Amino acid sequence: MRIAAALVLVLALCGADAHAIRPATWRLTYAARGLTGEVSSTNLGALGVTGQGHAWALLLEQNRPDRWTMLRRDGVSWRPAAPPRGTGGSDARFAASPSGDDLWMFTGNRPFQLTGGRWVHRPWAGAFARGSVAVGAGDDVWISEYGGPDDYAEAGLSHWDGRSWKQVPKPSTDVHEVPHVAAPGRGELWAVVEGTGQARVVRRDGSGWAATPLPPAPGCPPAPAGGFHGMAARARDDVWLITQAAAGRSGSCAVPDRGLVARWDGAAWRWLDLPLTRTWLPDVAADRVGGVWIAANPAHGQPYVLNFRHGRWTRSALPAEGGWAGFVDIAPVPGTTRLWALARRGDGTLLIYELA
Repeated sequence: MRIAAALVLVLALCGADAHAIRPATWRLTYAARGLTGEVSSTNLGALGVTGQGHAWALLLEQNRPDRWTMLRRDGVSWRPAAPPRGTGGSDARFAASPSGDDLWMFTGNRPFQLTGGRWVHRPWAGAFARGSVAVGAGDDVWISEYGGPDDYAEAGLSHWDGRSWKQVPKPSTDVHEVPHVAAPGRGELWAVVEGTGQARVVRRDGSGWAATPLPPAPGCPPAPAGGFHGMAARARDDVWLITQAAAGRSGSCAVPDRGLVARWDGAAWRWLDLPLTRTWLPDVAADRVGGVWIAANPAHGQPYVLNFRHGRWTRSALPAEGGWAGFVDIAPVPGTTRLWALARRGDGTLLIYELA
């Protein structure tokens, strides 16, 4: 049976309260047909939204791995927009501050800030390639970088203070990669760092770094199977991590074949027990009002998002149109409970949905 509206299921109750969460509905707002080529499904496009509800999209041009089509939502429909000069390169990404008052766009090694309704280039002279990005406020933007003779052999961090980019010392000398950063605001930064041994999570408050030990993940080996794949921070006491699912099991070691989710509650990290068997988690995003959103691409079935808000989980599946390849990017509308999502169908069609 085809489902016209989103299927919303309560998955768990954690500290339930009197807040009611009404069912949300998916609405298709844009379709770009005929996208082909051997391109990673996580590098096909990106979405960005401000607190005023202004939305932007970058979509990969057909068979052009370094050319992007820009769209702008005018309140009614998506319309073509001229990308700023210099837009190009791989790994397009938007990043908004938690309050939604500042939006940045990154393509390749070029950062742009949305100022006065136009995109302004903020030249960044990193020593290596741009990695993860995070925006705490207009004067609190972070870029991690990686590179070196063997790739990932070196890592760095840069910080925008409202006037210029400055290098920031790494947590330790053995760090050779900073794959994920998240900024809840007020100058604080969370980061996943990798060096000798397993990945670890650290927090920077002011000028110093502090470790926040992560307990062993379920299964074996103790490090998350598939590695960390995303990080989001709603506040200093509410930070989230997701992993990819493992491809299968290895020998006598019970490698989880599901995505995993961990949460920092202000005192410790805790792995959450969610029904994510054979489910890949491509993205996580946070908003101070809308809660935490996790995109989920099951190996068989419709893609869906999980939303944690007011102590409750809800699940909203995309309409059953068939042939799904999964989510590419999600972007909450800051200060609301609405969500924009970019998804890919099996025939190569890129679709932009609104969940409201």
